[in-house]
Formats: sequence, C-alpha cells, structure tokens
Amino acid sequence: MINIKKLQLFYITKNKYSTLDGEEFYHCIKVLRKKEKDKIFFTDGCGNLFSSIIKKINKNSCELDNTEKIKSIQKKGKIEVAVSIIKSQNRLEWMVEKLSEIGICEISFILSENCEKKNLKYNRLKKKTISALKQCNSLFLTQIKELVTLEDYLKKTSKIKNKFFGDINSNNIFNKPTNKEKSILLIGPEGDFSKKEKDLIFKNKFKNISLGSSILRTETAAVVGGFMLRNL
Repeated sequence: MINIKKLQLFYITKNKYSTLDGEEFYHCIKVLRKKEKDKIFFTDGCGNLFSSIIKKINKNSCELDNTEKIKSIQKKGKIEVAVSIIKSQNRLEWMVEKLSEIGICEISFILSENCEKKNLKYNRLKKKTISALKQCNSLFLTQIKELVTLEDYLKKTSKIKNKFFGDINSNNIFNKPTNKEKSILLIGPEGDFSKKEKDLIFKNKFKNISLGSSILRTETAAVVGGFMLRNL
C-alpha cells in the first residue's frame, strides 16, 4: 500500500491529467531533475491520487502517459471558515496557507462594515493553497470563494445547521456536531462586527463561541477557530 505522506506530490487541475506545466513543471523538471520515463504522483485536489510516467519533456511543459488513478477518498466533516477581509496581503496569504494546512475545505471572504479592503488577489491566494496541499501531501485543495457582502453570505448559509461565529464577549465553546454535515465558522474584522451585523448573524442562527481570553487578530482568530473546529 502506498504511503501518501512519503510521496513527492504534484498538483494538476482536474481533467487535465495529460500535461504538467507552470510552476509544477518547473518544480518537477528544473528543481527535482525528473527525466523522461520517470514515474511521478499527483493529485487533482478532489481526493484523488494518480501515478503517471513522464513521456516527453518540452520547453515549458511535459507530457504524461500511462496515468492511473490509484486512490480516491471522500472528505468527512467538511469545514468552511468565512472571514472578513483584512488589509494586509501578507497576513491574508499567511492565513490562507495555515487554514489550508489544517484541512479547512473552503475559505470565504466577507465584506463587513469595518473592513479596510475591498478586493482580493485570487491567483496569489490559490498558490498558497497549492503550496499547503503539497506541504501536507493532502489530496484535497482548499477552495477560495468569491468576496461577498455579509448579508449575501448569510443568505447562502440558510440551510446549514452547524454555524458558529467568534465572539470575544462569549463564554460558549464549540459543541461537536451531531451530524456529519458541513460546519461553518464566521470571523469578524479587526473592529468586530457592528451591533446591526451581530443581530443579523444571530437571526440567521449562528451560535457565538469563545476563541479564548486573548484579543486576537482576525487572521489569528480564523486559524485558531478553524483548528478547534477541525479537531472536535
């Protein structure tokens, strides 16, 4: 049986399994010095592990052959962290990388009243999720969702039962979900959610929970809360 944790794993977008290009090509051929006829392993980030043979090395890509799916697993206990967008791109990328490393399935970004930033550099954030996938030899790529307003986001979560939000004024703790459905953790901006926003969050049946006695930065709260929820 193949031990995934011991493999040198590459990432290829789903249904594009015949070619390795971009940064993955550079890492494979230029850094690791793989040659034609060498065997490599890759994932599509959807729970699938593949093996393939390098058939031909071109200038900016290599062609793969004899591709075989050797493992497929389903993710259990899916977790989404929804966080108010923060100003610092470096801190934002750090947060995405760490949430990906601990196994968070989806990261959503929210526009709330106290947000200082209004846009995202999606390509840079996706690179962080791919880097984390390879670092942890995970078969699942964390998904980055589009930036939406808090109100629109809450509408999308109306049918989800396991919903929490970090609240410095709460003494409640996470309770382990009694079902295997998706769970959501909502994290506010540096200046916290406004009273109007909190009323709306409570109206949408989110449970306020404590992330500890310290006052945390938004990105730290997201990682701490995500880790706590992931390990229930």
